[in-house]
Amino acid sequence: MNKSELRKFYLSKRNEFSLEEIEQMSHSILENLKKMPIWDNQNFHIFKSILNKNEVQTSEILDYLFEENKTILVPKVMENQLISCQLNECTEWTKGKFNVPEPLHCHEFPDNKIDVVFVPMLICDKQGNRIGYGGGFYDRFLANCSASTLKIGLNFFSPISETIDKESFDIPLDYCVTPTEIVSFSSTS
Repeated sequence: MNKSELRKFYLSKRNEFSLEEIEQMSHSILENLKKMPIWDNQNFHIFKSILNKNEVQTSEILDYLFEENKTILVPKVMENQLISCQLNECTEWTKGKFNVPEPLHCHEFPDNKIDVVFVPMLICDKQGNRIGYGGGFYDRFLANCSASTLKIGLNFFSPISETIDKESFDIPLDYCVTPTEIVSFSSTS
C-alpha cells in the first residue's frame, strides 16, 4: 500500500475503537512510557489529543509530566509551522487549525532545547518511518530540533513489516510506544 492507502486504512481501523478501549490503551501507553529511560530529561513536547480522531489520549501523560515537574511544551500551528508553547496548569485552550487544541496564548520555547517529542501518528514501519495526517507539520518541526532530541511515536498499532515510502524531508522516530510494547529503532538502544 502507498502512504495514502495506509493512512486511510489506519484511520478506519482506529475509528473502530470504543472510547473505553481508547482510554485503556492510552493508559497502557503511559505505563510503557514510565518504563523508558527518558525521565532524566526536562523538556517534553507533547500533542493534545484530537478526540474525534480517536487519537491516543495524552491527558494522563500530561498529568504525569506535571507530577514529575517537567517543562511541558505543546504545538501551535503558525502559518505552515509548528511552534512549541510552554504549558502550565492555567493554560487556556482554543481550537486551532484542523480543530487541534492549542494554547490561547503562547510562550514560545526554542525547538533546539527540547529533549523529548511525543509524536502523533497513524502507523510506522520497523525502521521508524511514520505516517501522520499528511501535512508534514511534524517533519518540519522535528528538522528544527536538536539531533539528540528523542522522537517517540505514540500509537495503538505495532510497526508494520512493509516499508513505508519516505521522502527526503521525513524524520524517522527513535521509538514507537504502543499499549503492548516499546519498539526501538536505534541500534544502540
